[in-house]
Amino acid sequence: RSVSWGAVMLIVALGLFFVAAGVIAPGSEVPVASPMVVAMAGMVLAAGGLALMLSSASRLRLALVAVMLAGFAAIGGWIAFNGSAETISGGVAFLTREENALLGRLTFGIGAVLSVLVLILVLRQLRGRPDA
Repeated sequence: RSVSWGAVMLIVALGLFFVAAGVIAPGSEVPVASPMVVAMAGMVLAAGGLALMLSSASRLRLALVAVMLAGFAAIGGWIAFNGSAETISGGVAFLTREENALLGRLTFGIGAVLSVLVLILVLRQLRGRPDA
């Protein structure tokens, strides 16, 4: 059921907010993301959890989807512009660590741009939708 998944997402979001605030230790000595990115991920999960609990015809649900997309764009943009070779893992085996970091930043940047484009569509739909 959507409400139960929404509640799970809200609980996980709360955990991320606690990690971002320093109340809960992140579990690794080397931070992989800034507290702002962790808080933004919590915000995305909270918005998604709340959206799942609302009617699909609700304007508020569509607004929460817009918040999620803005969060995705912000996280992807942050990684694209601030990601370093130490924090971006994975990649192509025959590329150097720096080339893989560049590939990772490029991938997150493309994701951020796509999130903004979908956000524009959602905001247009939100603007044209009557109150439900």
